[in-house]
Order: sequence, then structure tokens, then C-alpha cells
Amino acid sequence: MQAFVPKTRRIFDLNNVPLVSGTSYVKWHLPSSTSAEHRGRTSKEVIREHKVAWEYDKLLPVRLTIDRNGMLQESEIHFEVMQEYSSGARGERIILGNVRLNLAEYVDAGEDGDGNITRRYLMQDSKINSTLKVRPLNDLS
Repeated sequence: MQAFVPKTRRIFDLNNVPLVSGTSYVKWHLPSSTSAEHRGRTSKEVIREHKVAWEYDKLLPVRLTIDRNGMLQESEIHFEVMQEYSSGARGERIILGNVRLNLAEYVDAGEDGDGNITRRYLMQDSKINSTLKVRPLNDLS
């Protein structure tokens, strides 16, 4: 059995960025989908006081599969945080880290009564202790 659940991803900010200059953006995608609407990126924002703020929202349907036992199958979303800065005459681009979330864990879950959870996630595959603030919203209303 399959169900379509409209989901909004909100990417708020990144903190504890080691550099104080340059720009940063987040690339995201659903690895289980080949659809172009299931990938995207935030705008490039300037790093200020070791922090980057995006306030990025994206609404799209996500197909979640229910197994024979009535459990939702995993549906991951991957975030890749990029940083661009100038070093001398040319610009540099580096990957600051990655965050992977299982969207099935956020269905019918919530702390604020409307099914929404906002959390900070420590970036993986990273040499820095930056955290990405994300809210996978359940838009079931």
C-alpha cells in the first residue's frame, strides 16, 4: 500500500560555521526519487557572525509505502551543506557536511500540537560541529 503525504521542508539556519566570510547554501534531494521536483537547493546566503540563515520552505508530495505489518517504510531526505569563499584570486567551494533524515519518523509526530518538530541536527561527514536547523512539516490539514 502506498500513500502520498504532502510534506514541507523548512530549512532555518546553520550555526557554528568556522569561517566568518563567504556564502553557504544547502542542496537537498530524495534518493528514492528521480523526479526533478524532489531535489533542489536554497539560495546562497552570506555567513554572518558564524551563522547562516535561509528561512527556506519547499512543499512537495512524498510517496510513503506501508508494509504488510502496517509499518511505514523508510523514506530518506539528504541535505548537503556547501560553503563558497574566496582564497586569493579564485573562489573555493567545499562541502561542510551532510544530514540524512527518515521522513517516515515524522508522520503524525509533533511537539507543538500541529504535527511539527523543529530540531537541530549535527552534520555528518564533517570536520566541524555545525548544526542544521530543519523542520519537516506534516501538511495533512
